[in-house]
Amino acid sequence: MKDGQQKLPPPNSEEHLPVTSLASPPGGHKKPLILIGVLLLLVGGGAFVGSMIGESEEKVSAGEKKDQAPNSKSRSKNRKREKTTSRPDRETEMVELSLENRSDFPDNIGKWVRLQGKVKIGNEDGILEFEEPAGMSGQLVRGSAAHLSGQIVNVIGWMVSEEKIQIEGIFEITTIDPVDLLPKKDFYTMVDARQLVALRNTRAIFKGKVKNVRVSGDEKNLFLVFEGESHEFIGSGDIKKLKEVEVTKEILKELVGKTIKLKGNLGYKKQEKRDRVIINFNEKDDYEIVD
Repeated sequence: MKDGQQKLPPPNSEEHLPVTSLASPPGGHKKPLILIGVLLLLVGGGAFVGSMIGESEEKVSAGEKKDQAPNSKSRSKNRKREKTTSRPDRETEMVELSLENRSDFPDNIGKWVRLQGKVKIGNEDGILEFEEPAGMSGQLVRGSAAHLSGQIVNVIGWMVSEEKIQIEGIFEITTIDPVDLLPKKDFYTMVDARQLVALRNTRAIFKGKVKNVRVSGDEKNLFLVFEGESHEFIGSGDIKKLKEVEVTKEILKELVGKTIKLKGNLGYKKQEKRDRVIINFNEKDDYEIVD
């Protein structure tokens, strides 16, 4: 070996490998982290996409259900509405039609009227089929009439034809208690309990058998207690006022076991066991013995 030349190590010597070959290449330790990040993005992205797909499917499903659900507004829009004049403010300005004056129906076509009748069938589309007057039908411009089946009603509407009336809405329909349509009587008995309740706050004559006489709890009234099953029937007289016309408890006791007619203002009281019908009287002439 000449002077000045560097001595090379033997081929098999450890010194042959560069020291840098044992170290990780630049940035090499970041690769596992990058791979993990990519995997997380893939997993998270898949879940996000899945949730988006699920949400879209739910929206589509909800939209389909909404389209399938009945829509009262759309039903109302599909109903044919006849042109009318302005509705009179007062009901008295309208003719009243019913089964009793069926012959007047043709003369009131194209007019606002009050119609009384019994509904045979009412449906969700606002159509009324009347049992009385027979052959008559009604059409609500908006709203359902299903709850009116079997009801007696008063209707304000526009007469489209002899057999059809147009009604603006349910607010133009009033239901009637059948008891209110019963004819008035000269006198009533215990079998007329429901009608007597309907006639409360009016004056009427009650016929019944007196069961006993007693003083009210507050000692202000004398009670004539009549026989009755479905309701209690009580004749009530103000003690002070009766005393002025010389009617006392002892005199009223003479009526026990007798049938009398008692005239007075009708009252009504709701009770747990039996509802009470009250006939308020204050004059000696308000009662008479019948039997």
